[in-house]
Amino acid sequence: MRPGILIYGMGKMGKYFYDFFFSRGYDTAGYDSLPERKTVGEEKIGDYDIIFLCVPMHAVGDAVVHILKNADNPLVVDISSVKSLVLPHLDSSGLDYMSIHPMFGPDSEMGLSNIIIVKRSGRKEEEVILEEFRKAGAVLSEMPPEEHDAKMAEIQGIAHFLLVGMANFLAPRFEKDDLAYASPIFATLYKLASRILNQEWRMYYYIQRNAEVLRKELLKSLSDLDAKFSDEEKFRRVFKELGKKFDDYTNSTLIFDACKATWDVSTIELLRGYIRAVDSLILRLLERRTNAGRKIALHKRDRNEPIELADLEEVKIKDLLSKTSLNPVYVQDIFENIMQLTKEEEYRVLGVKKTLAVLGPAGSFSEEAALRLVGSRLPLKYCSTTDEIIKCVERGDADYGLVPIENSVNGTVIAVLDALLNHDVEVFGETTLEIVHCLAAKRYMSMKEIKVVYSHPQAIAQCMGFINNYLKAELRYTNSTSDAIALLDDQSAAIVSENAAKLHRLYVLRKGIQDVKGNTTRFYLIRKKGMGKRKGNITPLFFGVQDRPGALKDVLEVFYRRGINLRKLESRPARTGLGDYVFFVEVEKSLDSEDLKELRNATTFCHVVGVFDSLEKLDLWSRS
Repeated sequence: MRPGILIYGMGKMGKYFYDFFFSRGYDTAGYDSLPERKTVGEEKIGDYDIIFLCVPMHAVGDAVVHILKNADNPLVVDISSVKSLVLPHLDSSGLDYMSIHPMFGPDSEMGLSNIIIVKRSGRKEEEVILEEFRKAGAVLSEMPPEEHDAKMAEIQGIAHFLLVGMANFLAPRFEKDDLAYASPIFATLYKLASRILNQEWRMYYYIQRNAEVLRKELLKSLSDLDAKFSDEEKFRRVFKELGKKFDDYTNSTLIFDACKATWDVSTIELLRGYIRAVDSLILRLLERRTNAGRKIALHKRDRNEPIELADLEEVKIKDLLSKTSLNPVYVQDIFENIMQLTKEEEYRVLGVKKTLAVLGPAGSFSEEAALRLVGSRLPLKYCSTTDEIIKCVERGDADYGLVPIENSVNGTVIAVLDALLNHDVEVFGETTLEIVHCLAAKRYMSMKEIKVVYSHPQAIAQCMGFINNYLKAELRYTNSTSDAIALLDDQSAAIVSENAAKLHRLYVLRKGIQDVKGNTTRFYLIRKKGMGKRKGNITPLFFGVQDRPGALKDVLEVFYRRGINLRKLESRPARTGLGDYVFFVEVEKSLDSEDLKELRNATTFCHVVGVFDSLEKLDLWSRS
């Protein structure tokens, strides 16, 4: 189960982490001394596995005492900026804690932001937290507590001091009207100084206390530098030497252009200029986003990951919508189009010409069948239902779809059969896969050590003989393979495919535990109708007959007279009235016009849904 997360202190950073984990599906709550901020009372503090400590540094001691009174053994996550002020409280408390330093503010995006890990707890919950940060694109680094504050004196203390020092020096001389003459560099520095000076002062006071010694060294260094600036040759040498170390100015113009987007203007001429500047910035950022997508595509190729990851895209969209009051429908459309633009570039870089929609998640039997056909996850688009696959192909969101049509144990997949009749798609191929269930776990263990077995109800039903003979474990049903694997601990196992076990690096305890050997699923390959030439020796079709004795016999005699063998015949309710049926057949022939003419004379309707043969490979790659 995912850990529950309590945010202790619902100020700006607390609210940031609350939204971050809530949007990712965690059981998230907020506690604060201000009643209007909290979502739970103090009696609920002990219900959560992880407590993010998001109070001001001077309030940490009292917060730790309060947590100790109300919770037994949570993992506390400290996010303070100056560790020497905070860690002694946590060390003396006996609480398990992880100390991190997020190097960004509450109005920033976590992507590419630095998060310093200062102290680890060793608890498994902390890896859950860090993995979410990694997936959000944070840059994780580690630094021991004894080094942290010294380094922060350089990175934070000096930078803040210079900005406040500039503001303090210019304040008597500077008027806001002077911004009309400001260079891009001064405008940017003005914005940064304003940001610092209009936040809660106490945190910056502690940061400057931490940098007290270094500030004195800086002032001496500035005095020495000032002396050199009076001499042209010394000035040149300073520039040349410092330029060797501070040499990354690539795309620095974007910083200045982004600063333009922060200004308020009022006249219609300036507003039009503002919009042109913002549009130009958006375009350049889109180009950079797309370029990053091309690089990601190469990593996905090396790791054999699909281009499209719908679950990650949904989290991104949800995060974005939570940060704006603009019309959510339009905002979602815009970012879905941006993501589509990036994906198209990723496909182009990798030479992927077409995509294949399959039943997810990764590790499913449908994916295994797709990998045999395609050889790579890159062109796969994962869907949660067969109906979603068929609609995805019909809309043109995927070129092809792979849907299960029949299982040798469970029979026809009725939902797929009904969907084929009602959607604008056609069958152009088929493939089969033997279903081999494996018992897998996070570690090697004997059968008697297994306390719980997780899996989809259908998989458990197909393995009951093995379960009854070899296991004395509780059975727990899940919605999918990925859900079963996510629930695993050191005393449980899951029934999954061998492909899923390899993908998630599980130990296969026993392979082939299904009751019926040779359990095989047959899949249809579908495409949008009319998107390719029909060829093959099998024709699937639906037909209806009049409600009279012998009506079905008349149709079957057409097949008999014309020497056409039926390899499948199914009846489905027509949904027009009790006793009305639609029939589905697969015939072993590519029907010609005469065949169809005679069939239509014997039926109330005849609807061909494709022509196909068995396929071993499906080419989705462009050729050079």
